[in-house]
Amino acid sequence: MRAVHGALVRGAAGVAALLIGAAAAALPVDAYPGAATSYLLVADGVPMWAHAPDLPRPPASLAKLMTALVLLDDHWQPEATITAGRHAVDVDGTRLGLRLGESLRARDALVALLVRSANDVCVALAEQDAGSIEAFAARMNARATKMGLAGSHFVHPCGLDAPGQHTTAQDLLKIAQAALERPEIAAIVRQKTARVTTLGGRTIGMHNGNHLLGDVEGVFGMKSGYTTGAGTCIVAVAERQGHRVWLVMLDAPLRWWNAAGMIDAAYRWIAANPVTPSP
Repeated sequence: MRAVHGALVRGAAGVAALLIGAAAAALPVDAYPGAATSYLLVADGVPMWAHAPDLPRPPASLAKLMTALVLLDDHWQPEATITAGRHAVDVDGTRLGLRLGESLRARDALVALLVRSANDVCVALAEQDAGSIEAFAARMNARATKMGLAGSHFVHPCGLDAPGQHTTAQDLLKIAQAALERPEIAAIVRQKTARVTTLGGRTIGMHNGNHLLGDVEGVFGMKSGYTTGAGTCIVAVAERQGHRVWLVMLDAPLRWWNAAGMIDAAYRWIAANPVTPSP
């Protein structure tokens, strides 16, 4: 990985522009070169390490962070009934295991979407909200445009590989930061385990796919993902003593090992080069 030269994270991290001049000399040499096809690490608002952060990449399940944002934008009703149709129960990839016609509350569906990364629940939520996968993807793209995400285009709300679907590490950082501002999402992504109950009384337990939770000090979110096209991916956020670190990795073969090392390295740098904590 290389120190960032000139490319600043937009949005909340854009305030780092005032800090880079003073901090650049202290930035350590990237100790994890080649950790991912595309990655970006931001420490206390300062872009610390990056490689190809604007490279278009398939989003895998990291797209579900945008899905959650769109759902919460659209007159969210946590007690609404979400029912699994044929498209939901037949979808590929990770699933909660809903049966055709089985229902659960929207609030429980959001938990399954973000903790289990359940594609069957994702499809059910999208179809209930917009009527079809295509219509929901259009809403995702409208929000991406509103957020200024020029490197992103969504085709499937679950992040399944699809022609024309892509995002960037830069854009995913902005999506993740916006998602963390929503209390409903922030409360869910920190859960290592969860349980939901269908309206028929069936209780289903699940484990969070983000293996950094509980294993890396300070990590409290956000989302992992994998598809054949995207490879293994992660958006992680950590906080220690008021200092926040964000890490986005796309197509990272040793995702957990390298992510843990990069986050710890960022905090060692913060300890040696203190700045005012920043989002």
